[in-house]
Amino acid sequence: MEPKQCTKNQKSWLESESGDWVKQGIIRAEQQAQILNRYSTSHVDSFYSSWSSLMLISLGAILIGGGIILLVAHNWESFGKGTRTVLSILPLILAQALAWYSVRYKPQLTGLREAAGTLLFFATAASIALISQTYHIYGDLERFLVTWLVLGIPILYLIGSAGVLILVCALILWLCGLEREPYWLYYLLLAPYLYGLYKQQRYVLFQWALWFVIIGSTFSIIYSVSWKSPIDDWMIYILLALSVLYYSLGKWLFGFKSHGFWGNPFSSAGALGIASISLMLTWEGFYRYSHLDSESKFVFNDYLILLVFAISVLATIGFIILKFKRLGINQWALITSMLLAILGVIGIPIKLPELVYITLTNLYVLIASVVIMSQGINQHRLMLLNAGLLWFSFLVLFRFFDSDIPFVLKGIVFIFIGSAFLGVNIWYNRKLKRDVSAQQEEAA
Repeated sequence: MEPKQCTKNQKSWLESESGDWVKQGIIRAEQQAQILNRYSTSHVDSFYSSWSSLMLISLGAILIGGGIILLVAHNWESFGKGTRTVLSILPLILAQALAWYSVRYKPQLTGLREAAGTLLFFATAASIALISQTYHIYGDLERFLVTWLVLGIPILYLIGSAGVLILVCALILWLCGLEREPYWLYYLLLAPYLYGLYKQQRYVLFQWALWFVIIGSTFSIIYSVSWKSPIDDWMIYILLALSVLYYSLGKWLFGFKSHGFWGNPFSSAGALGIASISLMLTWEGFYRYSHLDSESKFVFNDYLILLVFAISVLATIGFIILKFKRLGINQWALITSMLLAILGVIGIPIKLPELVYITLTNLYVLIASVVIMSQGINQHRLMLLNAGLLWFSFLVLFRFFDSDIPFVLKGIVFIFIGSAFLGVNIWYNRKLKRDVSAQQEEAA
């Protein structure tokens, strides 16, 4: 009997599950071997499943399409209106045919589907532009990008291409930076796609898709705020609250078990945001009163972003209530940064002095970083230990750059911090080896 094809992830899952069946006495080891022999990994599919291959395939598809467009554009003026119309629609038809073939007959070839999705996405934009030029349908760049985005999102759902997901996120970011309007709401249209990936147990693509959406939505919200907006000075506190929401959401979706940095996008991105923004708030000049008394008026986008802040606060409170018994001290160290965000926003009505806020922020970073270092040692998690040490080191360096200390002394501090990193890691590794040796001796 010819072995059935499966991916490496599927074969690895089957090996793990069948091993548990053997341990539980459900099947024998010989039966496990017979089951595993019925499935073989597809080398073609595993090749196309690597991210580097997907990127190169998508790039190749873009270059081929761009080359064809350049060849046609060279003789464009000599064509009649009918010929131009056919040539404008032809790339779209060919790309749709390739996409239909890849989904209908070759669904196992991820690379072919990626190339088809990328070609169809750009063919849609090319057809819109060429038809508009042929029939003199005038419009601005914003209208063109919105039309392209509205037609491109269905391609993502029909083909399920990771490349198209990246392009859609980039297009939304472009729109927000171009017009500073609430185009970041288009990210909500990607929620059913992400949920579908989760239900289909396509966890690798689901995790990377979350990274693209988190990064894209965060930068889109930043770019959508006008420089003269009355909430411009509040954005750093709103982003801090959004980071806490990300962190809480990651713990709620993926659980409190460690999944590594890339395995839990929400918590990792939230922790990075909390650490970086809290460090920025320790500098003078970041805490400032918003110019609500200026001539700037609230627009629709400002109200939406304030709604994001309110949802972040309420959702974090709800998370604390639901998961209160499971929260560890290291989770509390990060989640309590929400108080800094709230305090920064309400600084105007309570007239909080700048010195008080900066002092509180410095104390928070100091205490939180020490807590995380101690938890990294207690939980035997080197990454957590280094994260706390890095956070603490940046706080020390910032205070040195913020003061008139001689360069020689600053150099000594740099050497001391670097030595601390090396010393802590060497000490931790030795401690871990001693613990393992002690456990082996007890077992013997």
